[in-house]
Amino acid sequence: MKQIYFLLVVLLVVMTACGGKKDASGDAEQLMFQIDSVDHVTGLQRMQVSRIDQQIVCGGKKYNLFIERAPSDSLPSVKSDLGLFADNRIVVRISRENGSRVFAKTFTKQNFSGFVSADNLRHFILEGVVFDEEKTREGKNIILAASVSYPQTDLYIPFSITITPEGKMSMSKNEDMGELPPVLGDSLN
Repeated sequence: MKQIYFLLVVLLVVMTACGGKKDASGDAEQLMFQIDSVDHVTGLQRMQVSRIDQQIVCGGKKYNLFIERAPSDSLPSVKSDLGLFADNRIVVRISRENGSRVFAKTFTKQNFSGFVSADNLRHFILEGVVFDEEKTREGKNIILAASVSYPQTDLYIPFSITITPEGKMSMSKNEDMGELPPVLGDSLN
């Protein structure tokens, strides 16, 4: 009888230990999934191109929202402890249901330089822009969520981009984020 209890305890410990390793590899796989290509000569890593073309509703009116993120070799690359990364450009276009243009802009991380120190910004890339349906539903403006990040990590700074129905834009840093920790790999530059 004691042997059966002992075997059950050992089996439980083994199952628990194996379960913990799965989560860690899943995070690594998710981060690597974002990288589309690596230049074998320079080691430059590029994120995947992503496109969103969707119908949205704001203030009872329908809009078409187009967002495209693409790596750009014309922007300065970012060096970190994890390698060399191409920065991204993100095109955002919003049009009314009848096709008339409300807003069009190409974003780079420099658009957020008023909110992030130059020292930190040089280690970050523009990671993404997405539609914030929840915040848009609360008001009369279209709200987009944006982030600049330390490549291939969970260290990022979130922003809100507000677009009025007339096409005027304002940006703000999400204040729920604390101060940034010291940037890793400062000795690389």
